[in-house]
Amino acid sequence: MADKDNADGDNGVPAAQDPALEVARTAASSRPVRKSAPAEAADGKKDHATPKQRSGGTARAKKRTTPAGFVRESAGELRKVVWPTATQLRQYFVVVLVFVLLVILYVSALDLLFGWGLLQIFG
Repeated sequence: MADKDNADGDNGVPAAQDPALEVARTAASSRPVRKSAPAEAADGKKDHATPKQRSGGTARAKKRTTPAGFVRESAGELRKVVWPTATQLRQYFVVVLVFVLLVILYVSALDLLFGWGLLQIFG
């Protein structure tokens, strides 16, 4: 083992030649430094209250929606919806149908395979 006077790490390599120590020093010097708090905020207390947030700039109280108002707002939102055309609807239907059939086929194949395997083991 090397002399401890000229070694900086546990590996016995002098500090000037140890690449791991050089990398560690470089990494430590490149880390951000936390700013210290100002002297007046050192005790952790604020000298003023946090301002209240205003919701949308209006001071009106929230009211409950009536059933008629709910239907009116829902109908208004449904008018904004971009509905698919008949051609798009048919295409989406075919895509979903094919996907569901493929999943049915996959699950059925797994069921048959595991059923056959269990019959071979326990049958």
